[in-house]
Amino acid sequence: MLDRAIARFKTPGLRDLSHSAPYMHNGQFDTLDDIIGFYRVVSTQARAATLRNDAVRLQRIALTAGDVTSLVAFLKSLNEDYQ
Repeated sequence: MLDRAIARFKTPGLRDLSHSAPYMHNGQFDTLDDIIGFYRVVSTQARAATLRNDAVRLQRIALTAGDVTSLVAFLKSLNEDYQ
């Protein structure tokens, strides 16, 4: 079944990401800061083995509070200039 599912979903790009809130599959996050903060928390839980059904890839995310600000600024720099 996996072979049939490959390339059936188109993942949106990062351009204009900050204009496409809400975020996640269920729209639970309103800002880029919120979503990056979420990944900071779950990656910490994954490394501590306190996250149920954690993905190994989450364990490799190690963002500091300072990284969040820089990462949000970078993602916002990918916005189109509409003015």
